[in-house]
Amino acid sequence: MSTTLKQLQDLIVEKYEIAIEELAADKPLADFGLDSLSQVELLFSVEEHFKIEIPEDQAHVANLNELAALVDGILAAKAA
Repeated sequence: MSTTLKQLQDLIVEKYEIAIEELAADKPLADFGLDSLSQVELLFSVEEHFKIEIPEDQAHVANLNELAALVDGILAAKAA
């Protein structure tokens, strides 16, 4: 498991009180009970946590794997 994925899971557990066991990386975010507003709030929390900006045109992710890959890509571009 990537460090980014683990941090995302920890963030969701803390913010939404969802059990870590339920946070399968390939499970759709909506399956965690996150409606569209909650998903937007999650993205803001991710931006704050990782100190990044997620471009609006890339903000639509289906699951935690996609979100972790997006964050890793943004962090890599920021470091370059």
